[in-house]
Amino acid sequence: MRSAVRFTLPPELEAGAPPEARGLRRDHVRLLLLDRATGAVSHHRFHELPRLLGPGDLLVVNDSRTLPASLLGRTAAGVQLEIRLAARAGERWAALPLGVPTDGRDPALVPTDARPPAPPLPPGERLSFAGGLAATVLGRHEEAAPLVWLAFDADGERLAEALHRAGRPVRYAYVPQPWPLHHYQTLFAASPGSAEMASAGRPFTLQTLRSLRERGIALATISLHAGLSTYGDPATDRRFVPAEPYQVPAAAAAAVAACRAGGGRVVAVGTTVVRALETAAGDDGGVAAGAGVTRLRIGPGHRLRAVGGLLTGLHEPEASHLDLLGAFVDRAALERAYDAALAAGYLWHEFGDVCLVLPAPGRRA
Repeated sequence: MRSAVRFTLPPELEAGAPPEARGLRRDHVRLLLLDRATGAVSHHRFHELPRLLGPGDLLVVNDSRTLPASLLGRTAAGVQLEIRLAARAGERWAALPLGVPTDGRDPALVPTDARPPAPPLPPGERLSFAGGLAATVLGRHEEAAPLVWLAFDADGERLAEALHRAGRPVRYAYVPQPWPLHHYQTLFAASPGSAEMASAGRPFTLQTLRSLRERGIALATISLHAGLSTYGDPATDRRFVPAEPYQVPAAAAAAVAACRAGGGRVVAVGTTVVRALETAAGDDGGVAAGAGVTRLRIGPGHRLRAVGGLLTGLHEPEASHLDLLGAFVDRAALERAYDAALAAGYLWHEFGDVCLVLPAPGRRA
């Protein structure tokens, strides 16, 4: 279900370009601090993050690398379409097929619900993309009606190279011009696999990491390959929880244990990290190292076991990500925080500003 938190997002508050293109360093985007205990909010810049945390705290980031997951191609009959890769499952890929405007407009600037329908894609349909990349449609997705299963002709490194020749980052209509893939990567990007950027980590810079280290704040990495944020169908967006692969290294599990033992706060950088850590957490809050797949849906009423704080972007009205924030603060506090962000002109989406939800020092939850 969609979040009960509802508001109107003015178009001028949708970040349409990276902060660097707006004359800002990555670490100078705005940061809204929300106190979990009191609901109080205060306004900062991201480079102030080290002083908002304390010695002994731990930041856990997602090192998944963003794929060029949007592919423009054609069916065997020559009908144009866009394919957005959603997730990999073994040798198969779940993908969202979309129609392409026939008047020459950039497809990314036309909302999916305003496009012509995608062409029929029966099992066995062959799709061709730029650079000689080709795929076969295997059939419809069993749980998400808008998705299909694809098998590419290439695999491994050959597929990775072909995707980088043929693909581009997934882009939505609020971003009016294309940006190179490196704008959709975080400082931590290592393991390729996400359809969309783990954007809560985007504001981090080397200067930020140095300041965090000097302050005695630890950092650990996990991997979770994130799928698409929307599937173009309200019913699917409300109900479908994709199966997302994750890996918690032994070093990250040990860092969580050390932080908790020392009375520090475990702060997840992004909702993907919350899902991975809470999936791997036991009742005592300890996190098990290892790989797995998570379909965990977190919302109000979920008892957080491993994570005490959250650094996240600002989410769209009624987005399911706001449900996850409901595990940290109640609806009234979340509404006050978003009202404050709107009034102060914060920017939304992957190139926008961020929010830090944090318990008081010495409190893990």
